[in-house]
Amino acid sequence: MDDIGFNDNLTTGAREFHIQTATLVDEGIIRTEVFEKGRVLFVENFPYERREGKDSGAEGRLRRLVDGFHQTMIEEIDTLFEMSERIFEEENVSAHERIGQVFLYMHIFDRAEKHFQKTLELAPERHSCYIYLARCHYFQKRYKQSVDTLKALREKGVHYPDMYNLMGLIMLEKGKFRHALQYFKEALKQNQSYIEAYVNMAETILARMLKLDPEQQAQDFAKSVEFLQIIIKKIDNYGGAEDRQHCTVVLKTIKQHGPQKALSLMHEYREKRFMQRIPPEIIGFRFQLRLLYTEEEMSSELLESYEEKIASALEESPSYPDLWHYLALIHLMQCRHYFLKGLDNFKDATRINPSFDKANKNLRLVENDGREFLSLIKTIV
Repeated sequence: MDDIGFNDNLTTGAREFHIQTATLVDEGIIRTEVFEKGRVLFVENFPYERREGKDSGAEGRLRRLVDGFHQTMIEEIDTLFEMSERIFEEENVSAHERIGQVFLYMHIFDRAEKHFQKTLELAPERHSCYIYLARCHYFQKRYKQSVDTLKALREKGVHYPDMYNLMGLIMLEKGKFRHALQYFKEALKQNQSYIEAYVNMAETILARMLKLDPEQQAQDFAKSVEFLQIIIKKIDNYGGAEDRQHCTVVLKTIKQHGPQKALSLMHEYREKRFMQRIPPEIIGFRFQLRLLYTEEEMSSELLESYEEKIASALEESPSYPDLWHYLALIHLMQCRHYFLKGLDNFKDATRINPSFDKANKNLRLVENDGREFLSLIKTIV
């Protein structure tokens, strides 16, 4: 079966986005890429059930699935900006911080920054928001602003591991490897199982090794390899299966091909594993904000999209109670959709055959006793 794709432009206010959705049949995924001014903002993948090409309806089913996913993404981006405007009319600290994080991981930085600044204006002691704002600056390579924001947090006596990790990343980008290692060590002092800090430290060691001459500085080179092995052993202890597999490849690569190739592999892994990854809670924020700040009822397609994304996030990180709560709300909302659809089906049956006793009886039961069920769902949601 050939790949299927859709392309559309979305204009919201003065901004124009290009949304491109297509299948990767060999991998069994639907991929949506969102662009602004030719720059990829973010990518989302949606796994689907592959069926044999002999199924005459397989291509039509897949085309509808791709189109549904494509339209859902267009609607979600458009709605996100509408919600942003509504939130700016309020002084809800949590809403500003959460939608700021959603924009941050969509790489819509200007909007993210405005919401973070509003959060800090309303709640200067919202320490977490300093880190989100500094991260927003970091992604845009505005390192001075990022450092100044983190400095303001440190002056408040805050010692979050994320703060030190981000400072380390800034030093790494500037080529100040010794300072970077000091900050990563401080982050690990606060949280010894902080896997991202270990990965960042490993990349820093490899980057520093490239500045050494193995012949003239053989002792320093050997110490760096030994230090790297210690850090990789920590990643092996605290990381998951994917982390362990990658570390094995890096160690093998440095022995066979040297630090340049190993650094390339480590940087690529860090980008994919931490920098480009959307944290599980962000999917939950998108659903929660949609629930609170839009009046339109979510379509069954949109609910299914949220269900898939949140369920996938929970497979990766099952210890998020908020995500389980959001998934429960989605399932209740889907129950309501199917309940109302069932009510319409009973009406269709009795319209076609008014003497259909069983359908008439069920229709009366649903219309009378179902009110409490619908009322319960409305109360919870």
